[in-house]
Amino acid sequence: MTATSPPLSRLKRRLTSNGSNAWAWFLLVPSLLLVAGIIVYPLIMGVSLSLHTVVLNRPDLGRPFVGLDNYIAMFRDPVMGTALRNTVVYVVVGVVLQLIVGLIAAALLNRKRRHIWVARTVVMLPWFLPPIAAAYMFAFMIDPRYGVLTKLLGAIGIDIGGQGILADPQLALWGAMAVELWRSYPFFALFLLAGLQGIPGDLAEASSLDGANGWQHFRFIVWPLLRPIVFISTILEAIRLAASPVMILLLTNGGPGDSTQVLSLYAFQQAYQRFDFGYASAISVALLVMVVGFAIVYVRANSAREK
Repeated sequence: MTATSPPLSRLKRRLTSNGSNAWAWFLLVPSLLLVAGIIVYPLIMGVSLSLHTVVLNRPDLGRPFVGLDNYIAMFRDPVMGTALRNTVVYVVVGVVLQLIVGLIAAALLNRKRRHIWVARTVVMLPWFLPPIAAAYMFAFMIDPRYGVLTKLLGAIGIDIGGQGILADPQLALWGAMAVELWRSYPFFALFLLAGLQGIPGDLAEASSLDGANGWQHFRFIVWPLLRPIVFISTILEAIRLAASPVMILLLTNGGPGDSTQVLSLYAFQQAYQRFDFGYASAISVALLVMVVGFAIVYVRANSAREK
């Protein structure tokens, strides 16, 4: 019997003999190697680059070790203050608005209707749209001369100015946030809709029998049950907004001036437009520390609230 057993079965019996957990480690090794190759190695290389001067179009400079000079340069860079402020506004306001709109959409879609699947599909469509398609579609719609939205706003007496929203330093960031809101709120709607459908209907009947109105039912029953979903979805979306400059890159590229500059886009520009990978890595490491710090504080605050 042993001689005809498959090789993998014989290996499993050998590794699990005498109470050894070697079989578990044997199964974990491929995953650990994948994590090391995709996450650990790039992280180490990024930190290493931030401690060196690496300018690709200046090979004569070499790759000297400069220690914390790149990090010190960030405090002297006037653009960093603007990028930091815009990043905080972009992430915080963006996540809050997406959560509110997604919750409203989920509540409206949480109905038992014959063709409700059509409405759910339509609501989810912006999430499946590629960012480049969404960005250029909205850029054309809010064009100051030919944009459909511009003409509709003008018809009701709202003048966005001759230069348009994306060319106005006071409005450009909010315009980019509006496009991001339209494209990303289905992320929250999908999560929250799944959470709402998982709440037993008996709870609504019981709360109504106890004299609770709609707001009380939502506050004391629905919201506590949705809180774990809100926690996961908000932290995932906050990390994505902080780390992904795609929408701002496509709509404004950080302009006009630096009015829509964010940290992730600034790091991208330093690396692939100015070829200063040392300074870009320092910005990226600083952004990583900020995101990890936010995640730790958010998780601990949520844990304390649950206790």
